Amino acid sequence: MNEINVLKRRILRERMARKEAEAILEQKALELYEANEGLRQLNENLEQKVAKRTQELKRSEEKYRGIIEGMELGLLETDLEHNIVRAYDWFADMTGYKPDELEGKNARSILTPGGNFDDLLRKQGEERERGQAGVYEVQLRKKDGSLIWVLISGAPIVDTDGKTTGSLGIHYDITARKTLEQELAKAKITAEHAQKAERQFLANMSHEIRTPMNAVIGMTHLLYETSLSDTQKEYIDALRFSADSLMGLINNILDLSKIEAGELDFEERSFNLEQMLKGLQRTFQFKVKEKPVSVDMAIDERISNLIIGDPTRLNQVLTNLLGNASKFTHHGTIGVKAFLKEEKADKYWLEFQVHDTGIGIPEDKLEVIFENFKQADIKVTRKYGGTGLGLTIVKELVEIQGGSIIAESSPSKGSIFKVVLPFGNSGIKAKERPRANEKNHLQLKEYLKEQYILVVEDNDMNQKLITKILDIWECNFDLAMDGKEAIDFTRTHKYDLILMDIHMPEMDGVAATETIRTSKDNLNQNVPIIAMTAAALLDEKNRALAAGMNDYLTKPFSPDLLLDKIGKTVGFYPKEMMKKPVGQQSNNNEPSLIISFDYLYEFSNGDRLFIKDIVETFIKESPKAFEELHYAYKKKNWEVVYKRAHSLKPNFMMLGMKAQQEAAAQIERLIKKEAYQDDNLFHLIKELETAAQQSYPILQQKLTEI
Repeated sequence: MNEINVLKRRILRERMARKEAEAILEQKALELYEANEGLRQLNENLEQKVAKRTQELKRSEEKYRGIIEGMELGLLETDLEHNIVRAYDWFADMTGYKPDELEGKNARSILTPGGNFDDLLRKQGEERERGQAGVYEVQLRKKDGSLIWVLISGAPIVDTDGKTTGSLGIHYDITARKTLEQELAKAKITAEHAQKAERQFLANMSHEIRTPMNAVIGMTHLLYETSLSDTQKEYIDALRFSADSLMGLINNILDLSKIEAGELDFEERSFNLEQMLKGLQRTFQFKVKEKPVSVDMAIDERISNLIIGDPTRLNQVLTNLLGNASKFTHHGTIGVKAFLKEEKADKYWLEFQVHDTGIGIPEDKLEVIFENFKQADIKVTRKYGGTGLGLTIVKELVEIQGGSIIAESSPSKGSIFKVVLPFGNSGIKAKERPRANEKNHLQLKEYLKEQYILVVEDNDMNQKLITKILDIWECNFDLAMDGKEAIDFTRTHKYDLILMDIHMPEMDGVAATETIRTSKDNLNQNVPIIAMTAAALLDEKNRALAAGMNDYLTKPFSPDLLLDKIGKTVGFYPKEMMKKPVGQQSNNNEPSLIISFDYLYEFSNGDRLFIKDIVETFIKESPKAFEELHYAYKKKNWEVVYKRAHSLKPNFMMLGMKAQQEAAAQIERLIKKEAYQDDNLFHLIKELETAAQQSYPILQQKLTEI
């Protein structure tokens, strides 16, 4: 009985356990169903989102494709072997193909012309493989064989693993721009050729006119030294006036050419404004002596110091304006008033008022008069003459220096031209300025009687002029007809000075000078040479100096101008100074090193502070220059050797060290000839350094004397 009861309880427990298991299974089944429903709902939501996102991406792709197509940009996809994976419609249209005609083809083979851009494309391909983008220009060959220029913006195509699989190029047609660039380049070349032809014409015109004018002006000066009647003097005055007028016209045209070419140089040196204005007053009072016209000059008493600027260009401006004033004024007054408009630190802003009581200018013509070849009235041109270039050049000269010019006038009431220009304030009182050591022409002529001069000139009239001048000075000279004959003379005779024309048949003066300077056996290798030419352009001057000439004289020139140029070039100074040349004395009492401050005194008009600054700068900076020169020679850096010699040359010139100046020039010439192994090159460098070292104590001593 007990066993039956135990069995019954076990069966009951098993039934209960089974029911519990069934209940659990039923619960799990319900949970699984609910989970499945959730997954189904989630899947439906994901499908909806994917469909929505796909639609958005499709719309975005269509949008940006439309933008790119609208921008006329051609897209091209290639693999790493440059095979075209996909060609977009606009690229196909750009190259004249259909997309399926391009896809699968090699882009370089079908599109690039003749391997012209292989290096560039190879470099760009390497950049794409490294994952870098780039922008470049190439030519593409279209289906019909024609070529177009495209600007390409290339970017790498990267897969999900970060590996570069190809590149995408965005192409923009720039053929029209390239065509325009080529046309502009051709136009530029044409313009440059035209400008070169214009400058050559001006150079030739200058030479052809100046050559006979040199004889006219020179002979006029010589005639003044003879006994003349009053009538003859009157005729010569008229001749000289006409010659000066013609030279004024030539100079104006050449100045305009230099301004347009950007070749106009400006000095920065101190000068006495009051002295300049007084000189102008004397000059123009003489010019208007036949008219009831007075010439007035006035200067603001506040301008008490020497001013720093370009006195030559200021004189040119004021002379042009006063020239017009004197031409158009029949009675009354012309003149210049100088005012201190503004003073800032070490700078003066000066206003010059050039006034007259002449015929005046209509108000509506006040701007026109500053234009090329323009005058206020054609009747004025017929009556008074002139080219209309003077005021144009004045305006250019003023504005290049940072100044301004305006005109105030009305008919019959005269005119006022107001010029405002900046100048430096030297800080030195004008009346305290030391007087310069002026060259005494009589002493210089005595000095030249002991010299032997070679004149190289092919023009008959100029030969007569220069030989007459030298005869009057009682100089000893030879005359060569051209450069070739000059070479023959210099091989057999030793001269103290050579006056060399530039333009000559057979061999011109530049070639002759180069031959003299570079020939070791030439007796006159280091003799001073002055260029004489009727061509006044800067290129001509630079060509002469580069050939080894020491200075440059433009025809026509007066005897006094020639005398001054010779004195400057040969380093002449008064006899009492010649007895004690600045320099060390050798055992035979001859100066082994000659130094002269003559050029600095003349250049600065005796400005001792300026001279002191120049000398101290040389003493301080030249040792470093020689260190660089030696190092460059050791390293065979010939470009630096040339530059250092070139920079030292003007320093020696300013200190009157003529031999060292010529040695530096000789170094330049050897480098130009690539004569790097020439033993003379090393010796010249060593001699220059030795001379510089010897000069330092002498210069220090001279500084204490200044």
